[in-house]
Amino acid sequence: MRRLTDGAIALLLSGAVFVIHSLSPIATLGDSFWTVPVMLSILSEGNTNLDEYPELLREQHFERIECVTPDYRASLPDPNLGCPPASRSYFWYPIGTPIVALPLLVGMDSCLRLAGRAVAARAGSRLTPVERAFIRRDYIASNALVQIVLGSAIVALATGVLFLLARLYLGVAGSTALALLFAFGTSAWSTASRALWQHGPEMLMVMAALLLLSLAVHRPALLPWAAAPLVFAYFIRPSAGIVLAAVSAYVAIHHRRLLLKWVLVGGIVAAPFLARNFSIYHRGLQSYFVQPWFLAPKPENFERILSALAGQCASPSRGLFVFTPFLLFSVAGIWLALHRKWMTPLVYYLAAALVLHWFLISDFAYWPAGHCYGPRLFSDVLPLFMFFLIPAFLWLRLHEPRRVFSLVFYVCVLISVCIHYRGAFAWTVYEWNGSPQEVSVARVWDWRDPQFLRGL
Repeated sequence: MRRLTDGAIALLLSGAVFVIHSLSPIATLGDSFWTVPVMLSILSEGNTNLDEYPELLREQHFERIECVTPDYRASLPDPNLGCPPASRSYFWYPIGTPIVALPLLVGMDSCLRLAGRAVAARAGSRLTPVERAFIRRDYIASNALVQIVLGSAIVALATGVLFLLARLYLGVAGSTALALLFAFGTSAWSTASRALWQHGPEMLMVMAALLLLSLAVHRPALLPWAAAPLVFAYFIRPSAGIVLAAVSAYVAIHHRRLLLKWVLVGGIVAAPFLARNFSIYHRGLQSYFVQPWFLAPKPENFERILSALAGQCASPSRGLFVFTPFLLFSVAGIWLALHRKWMTPLVYYLAAALVLHWFLISDFAYWPAGHCYGPRLFSDVLPLFMFFLIPAFLWLRLHEPRRVFSLVFYVCVLISVCIHYRGAFAWTVYEWNGSPQEVSVARVWDWRDPQFLRGL
C-alpha cells in the first residue's frame, strides 16, 4: 500500500511540475537547436544525420554542425558553403539527449494526433503561430515550444524520482518538500527545462542511479543496474564520467563480487553509442568528447583556476550559493553524513565526485559558460546536492520553525525560488548576457550588476 501511495504522490508531483514548467515562458534555444531535428531524422530516416534539412542548415549558418567525409574525417563546416561535397552533416553535441527525449516526443505526438484538432478548434484565434504549428505537429516551426515541453517533462520525471529516493529516508512531507525544492529552487527550473539542454537528461539519469544505489543497501542485486543510467549519463554529457568513475570505484572496492555484473550492464548500455560512433567516425567517441576544453596544469593558469573555483560558488552572476543559497545546507549535509556514518561508505565517493566536478568546471577554459543564467555548469550534479540535503533535513527538524537554523533555511529557500523564478519568467535576466563573447570573468564578478537583479 505504501508503494502505491508513494507512486501516486510521485506522479502528482511530476504532473504539477510539468504543467508549471511548461507554462513558464522563457525558452533558451542555442546549443540545443538541432536536438528536435535529430529526433525527427531518427523517426523518419532511421539515422542521425541532418542532410534532409539543407535549407534549415543554411538558415542557421551551419552552427553547431560538424561534417564527416566518406573517409571518416570530421571537420567544421564553412558558415556559408556548409560541408564539403559527399560529406554528411551531424549535430556537434552528444547524441544522448535526443535519445532520452525521443520516447517523450513520440508520446507527445500521439497525444496531439488524438486531441490536437479539438484543442485547435476550441482555442481558435487565441493561438500564436508557434502554438498553431505545434498543434499541427510541425515540430520544426515550433522547435522552441517542443523543447520546453520535452525539457519540462524530463525535469518532472527527475522530480518524481527524487521524491521516491527521499521516501527511503524521510516522511511524505519532507520528501515532497525536497522534490519541490529541486523543481522550483534550483537551475532545474531556470536552465534544465528551458530547452533540451544536456543538463536535464543528465539530472534524470543521475537521480535514477541514486535511487538504485539507495535501494541496493537492502537489495544488493540492484547495485549493478545503477551502471545503466550512469553510463547513459556519460553519453549525454561527458562530465558525468566523474560520477560514473566514483561509483565504479565504490563498487570495485566494496562490492567486488558484483563488479563483473556492473561492467556487463555498463557495457550493454555503452555498446549502441560506441557502435554508432564507430560507424560514423571510425572511433568510439564523437568529436565533442575529445576537445581540449580545459586549462593545462601550468603555474600561469593557477590564478585563473583559483578565481574560477571561487566564482563557481560565490560570484554574483554564476555562483551556485548565490543563486541557490539553501544548497549551503547540502554542504552541511555532507559533514553530517560523514560524521554520523550515514550511507557510508557510498557517501565518501559521492562527496568526492562533487569536489572533483567543482574542480573540473573550474578548470574549464571558459568557466562563465556563455549565454546562460546562473550556475549552469554546476547544474549537472544537482542530484548529488539534493541527496546530501537528506541528512540535513533529518538534523534540521523543519517542523520546528523557531529553531534558528530552520529559519535561515526557509529564508534561503525563499531567495532561491525567487531567483530561479526570474530565470523562467523574465527575459531581461538573459539580456544581461549580451553576446556570449561579452560574458567575461570581470562581468560575472561585478556585484553592481548581478544577473538575477537585471530588470528590477
